Amino acid sequence: ELNARREFGEKNRAQLFVAVHADYSPGTARGATIYSLRPNVANMLQQTARNEVNEALPANFELPKTAEGDTSAVKEILADLYRREVELTPARTNVLVKSVIGNMGQSTNLMQNPDRNAAFVVLKSAKVPSILIELGFVTNEADARLLTSEEWREKVSTSISTAIENYFANRGP
Repeated sequence: ELNARREFGEKNRAQLFVAVHADYSPGTARGATIYSLRPNVANMLQQTARNEVNEALPANFELPKTAEGDTSAVKEILADLYRREVELTPARTNVLVKSVIGNMGQSTNLMQNPDRNAAFVVLKSAKVPSILIELGFVTNEADARLLTSEEWREKVSTSISTAIENYFANRGP
């Protein structure tokens, strides 16, 4: 289920979420597209995530006590770090999208303007950079042939893997 996929990633502290699908169109559309969350939806989710800071700490997480035995300072530092991570999610998503487009463009046909925004369920996370890759259109004869080609799938999956490796190598702290 789509919601369960996203929730699984968040629950297990995924550093990245990538959904890979094939698209459908009654027209003549052809090529790959990469979707990320619409900015207005991302902003709303960020606000919600910032308000849920206490849920970011696992229930069994033991906080070190200060000399006075108080954990509030440690909690505030962890909450601030969490808020910063949430704030970086849209920028990190954008970097990932650019990396995927750059690498996939060398291995397959991309739609014109392949960097798209949507409010798809699998993208609705403020906690994890999330993208949806539409490899092509099953309704387009040329794309459908490629989607069934083992050689093409290997080439495209390698380009996606390289994009992900580049993302992590250049992400910074």
